[in-house]
Amino acid sequence: MTSDHPRPVGRAPVAIYICSGDEPAADLIAAHVRVFARARRWTVAVLAVDSNPTQPLAERPGWQDITDALSENRACGVVTWTRDMIHDDPLNSPGRQLAAFDRLATVLLERGAFLTAATHPGTPAGTLPERRSPGDHWRRRDLASSAAGLFIPRRAAGRGTDPRTSGC
Repeated sequence: MTSDHPRPVGRAPVAIYICSGDEPAADLIAAHVRVFARARRWTVAVLAVDSNPTQPLAERPGWQDITDALSENRACGVVTWTRDMIHDDPLNSPGRQLAAFDRLATVLLERGAFLTAATHPGTPAGTLPERRSPGDHWRRRDLASSAAGLFIPRRAAGRGTDPRTSGC
């Protein structure tokens, strides 16, 4: 089977685009979008962040970096957090934002690229990812291990002993 697509088969390089007026939120969102991309086995080739969502899309410096990456074949897709980050609607109306996202997705698809959002289409505008504590990773791992029927060794009362042999 042959393909007319110029990119080699393998991991898809993507560009991550974030537009948020809040810099700490933008960093958090970018980290979550990166996790979303890695979960799909995409390689993050470009990360662009804009801080002014009221500025027209074509005039945003970060978006210009994205279009450059697409035209130079450094990326074959664009991933963003929510669909409302990519729009040209100065009135910021949700219906017009979603329509702009869909139009741009169609244009990119016709050019051999894709556009996707990491959140569900029904996610309210301005929604931030949930902040997690460092211990959440271990709790999720322990739950998954328990569900799989695996024993989870734990320290008994902080003494560093195995609960099976501690006599507690």
